[in-house]
Amino acid sequence: MKEYYTISEISRLYGIGVDSLRYYERIGALSPRRGENNYRLYSLKDIYRLNIIRDLLTLGFSVKQIGEYLGRQNVESTLSMLEEEKEKIRQQRERLKQMERAIGERMEHLEKFRTVEAGRFACVSCPERCCLQLNAEIRRDEEMDYAVKRLQKRHEDKIRSLGEREIGASVSVQDVENGIDNLFHSVFIILEERPGKKENPGKETGRQLSGGKTSGGKPDDGRNDDERSDGLLILPAGEYLTVYYRGGYQQSPERIRELLAEAGRRRLAVEGDVLEWYPVDNRYTVDAGEFVTRLQVKVRPER
Repeated sequence: MKEYYTISEISRLYGIGVDSLRYYERIGALSPRRGENNYRLYSLKDIYRLNIIRDLLTLGFSVKQIGEYLGRQNVESTLSMLEEEKEKIRQQRERLKQMERAIGERMEHLEKFRTVEAGRFACVSCPERCCLQLNAEIRRDEEMDYAVKRLQKRHEDKIRSLGEREIGASVSVQDVENGIDNLFHSVFIILEERPGKKENPGKETGRQLSGGKTSGGKPDDGRNDDERSDGLLILPAGEYLTVYYRGGYQQSPERIRELLAEAGRRRLAVEGDVLEWYPVDNRYTVDAGEFVTRLQVKVRPER
């Protein structure tokens, strides 16, 4: 066996580029001697260190960590380094479990709405729902997608992924009565729980979506558009007249009118905006025929 090997021989043997070998030398992980013409010559000691480098890279350690380790290599430092990597693997395993649960929830969600009955009106008792809201006038599907992305961007600490989130938009009943179609005034995303709930379980931190609309359909709360641009929205608990429809959104105005007409037939008073939810939308399919939309409006018996 030879005592020294050239950089090209080591590169071929380990499948490591010569630039990487030079970098390992710069950080002190390898110490080749210089032969004739100043060529690098790697000893058997360098080869055993390369074996360690390759193994630790496979385990996920950075080159910097490996260089520091090789500078103080002993049993104690080896145990410490392996314990650190063991903890990283445990964390990765937990993340994978969370991803698996999220995928399972999405699959259950899609299976549920594949079979939901469309066109049937029902009064559904809903709990209080806490949402993040962005107020914006929206008339086209593309504007809706952009508004939802803006809302997610502003609250990345609370909304990591839109995949399993309930996304909705509000339509002013007054707009519908005035013949104004396809105009939304806000989008919102349901949170799993209200921010600060554990710290202040009795404190109201958001505003409720109630009637209070001006003729333009915007909340009449004395604030300008920028001040109302986003925030916490509480959808109050209560009875919501609900109906689903399948297919493209061009039918939404007609379906909303049918919902309000049904409320009238049942002698129910409408409270607040019509809520349009998108349980199956372009997050899951590009075929508009597969879209599932839920329309809701809060109701109470007429006095």
